[in-house]
Order: sequence, then C-alpha cells, then structure tokens
Amino acid sequence: MVVVDALPSGMRQPQPLDVILTSLDPEWRRIELAALGAEKASRDPRAALALVASIPGLADRQAYLRQLLGTWAATDPGAALEACGTLPPGELRAMAYAAASAVWAEKAPRQAAEWAASHLTGTARAASMQAVARAWAKEDPDAAAQWALTRASTREGAAAILAVMEHWANTGPQDGADWAAKLSPGAFRDTALSSVLAEWADQYPDKAARWIDSHPECAGLASVIAHAWTEADPQAAAAWATRLPDPDARAAAQHAVISSWAAADPAQALSWLGSLPDAQQRIQLTSAVIGAWAADEPVAALHHADAQQASEERATLQDQVLSTWAASSPDQLADWIQKNPALHSTDTARQHLAAAWTRTEPERALTLAGGIRQPPLRQEVISRILADWQESNATAADAFLRRYPQMAHRLDSH
Repeated sequence: MVVVDALPSGMRQPQPLDVILTSLDPEWRRIELAALGAEKASRDPRAALALVASIPGLADRQAYLRQLLGTWAATDPGAALEACGTLPPGELRAMAYAAASAVWAEKAPRQAAEWAASHLTGTARAASMQAVARAWAKEDPDAAAQWALTRASTREGAAAILAVMEHWANTGPQDGADWAAKLSPGAFRDTALSSVLAEWADQYPDKAARWIDSHPECAGLASVIAHAWTEADPQAAAAWATRLPDPDARAAAQHAVISSWAAADPAQALSWLGSLPDAQQRIQLTSAVIGAWAADEPVAALHHADAQQASEERATLQDQVLSTWAASSPDQLADWIQKNPALHSTDTARQHLAAAWTRTEPERALTLAGGIRQPPLRQEVISRILADWQESNATAADAFLRRYPQMAHRLDSH
C-alpha cells in the first residue's frame, strides 16, 4: 500500500473524499486517501477516524487508516492505540495497531514491543510485534533480535525475529548470519539463517559461501547459497558445491545448482555434469535435468541421452526422456515413433506411450504395443494393458477379447 508522510506546510491539500472515491484509478485513489488521512489526523484525528465508515473497500480503508494512525501516533501514541480498539476486529484493526505501534517504536521501541505483547492478542499482536521489530531493527537490530528471542517460543516472537533478519539481510547479512548461527540448532534457526543467506548470496555469493565454509554446523544450508549463486554464475556455484566436505550438504547443493542451471541452459548443465567422478551421483543428477529438459525439448534431450557412451547410463536417460515425453506430449511422441520405427530406443518409446494411452485409449495402446520388436517386452506390455483394461472397464475389455480371441492368452499370461 502507498503511504505518504504527514503533509508539511505549503503542500497541496488532498482532494475531497467524495472526489477521491469516484476515481476508478486505484493507485491514485489510495495515494489521495493516504494524504487525506495524514491531513485530517493533523487537525482532528478522532473526527478523521469517523470517516473510515464512509470508505468502501478494505484496500482503500487500509491506505487511509495506515497514514491516519501513523500521523496520530507520532504525537500521541496512547490515544492512537486506544482508537485502534474501536475498529471492528479483523485485518483492518490488526493493520491499524501495527501502523501505530511502528511509529511509536521509532522513539520507544522496547515500550512499544512490550505493550503489543501484553495488551494485544491474535493477529493484532502478531502484526504489531512484527511492525515494531522492523522499526526497532533500523536503529538497533541486535537489541530487537534479543528482545524477540525472549519470545521465540511463540508464533509472534518467531515472526518478530524473522522481521529483524529481513532487515539484516539487506543491511548487514554477516552480522545477521552470525547472530542466527548462535540460535539452538533446528528448523527455526535454519529459517532465520536462510532468510539472511539467500539475500547475501544474491549480492555477494562468494562471501556467503565463505561464511558457510567457516561454519560447518550450518552446512545443511549450503543449498540456499548454491541456488542463489547459480542465477549469477552457475559454473562457480557448481565448483563450490562440489568442494563441500559434508556429503549430504554437497549433494543438496549440487542438486540446487543443477535444478536452477537446467532451467536456464540444460545443455551446459549436462556438460558440466559429465565431469563428475561419482557415477551414481552423475546419473541421478543428469536424470533430473534431462527429465525437465524433455518436457520442453524432448528431441534435443533424447539426442543427449543417445550420445552417452556407457550403455547403462544411456538406457537410464533414454527411459527418463521417453517417459516424460509420453506424459507431456503423447501425440508428438507418436509422430516420432512413426518416423523412427527401427531405432533401439523406439521400443522404449512404444512402452511408455502405450502406458500413457492404456486408461484412455486401450485399443490404440494395444496396437502400439504390438509393434514392439522385442518379444518378451511386447508380451509384458500387452498383458499389462489387457489387465488394466479389465480392471477399469471389464465390459469393454471382454468385448474386445471376443472380437480378437487370439489375444486372450496374453491376458492369461499376465
């Protein structure tokens, strides 16, 4: 929402309320409502509060109230907070308390924080404590975090800590990371650290990476840095991820790199993967990349799979591409099969496409399966199609077998 400062002397007066509300431009309307709230609060805040009922729409009311309560709280926070209690319960009241508390916190953050914690409940308390934490963090993030830490076991306290971490992420990420690292190990510490590390890595990934290197107890968050770093320099991110000493952290970071890299340049990501010495890890990561690539460019992905020298790896990747292709673009795969009937991978393509058609077009699936050149595989696929058809629509399957009784033994052999 748009918020403006209280109108100084000489600034133009806002438009009258009835003029503002007739505008169909929501951005202009809310700018004017915020200006109106500031102007009226500087004159008679209680009368200004009474106008809220005349403003339809929650977003417009919020724009007006946020500025009204902020302006009022700058001179009389107690009265502004008391007035918030006269609003109907819900999102509007919570926002009003937060707006007034945030302005009070600029001058007396500890008092504002303690008041919100002891006088408010539910969403109003949570919103106000977060607003106070943000305002307090601008002046003294360590004090704000230490106060919030005393209430970390509550939902509101945890949210306040995260609000401080957001500030640290943009102003002093190393200080924030150092502070969060002292929290007790667990999901909350990791959440707090992640909010700082992600922002830090977005701007200075090498520094964030060095911090993780020097804090092995936080190695489980290496993937946060790897993901952010990949956006700027995937090769550097991949090289760092590969050097991580902890095997679990290394695997998670490499997966984060490859997932992001593959979305931007799958061929380059796969080329890098080819240099990994661990064959099992190479196959797992390559399979994930090539599956995503196959959804967008199945022919290119299949060419890459076909080019693998190791037969086991080649077969695994071909299977990944063709199963993805059958699920995402079955008609396109059918055309490819028709144009390439004798390739070694075509039987795998027939197998996956037949499986994709089994529920919706079983006869077409059977025709396709009949073209599989490997007898054992052909028998297995046909038997599975007939069995699935019997289970989903026995009447139709039986009618088919009466027309083609020579197929009955295929079902019996399943």
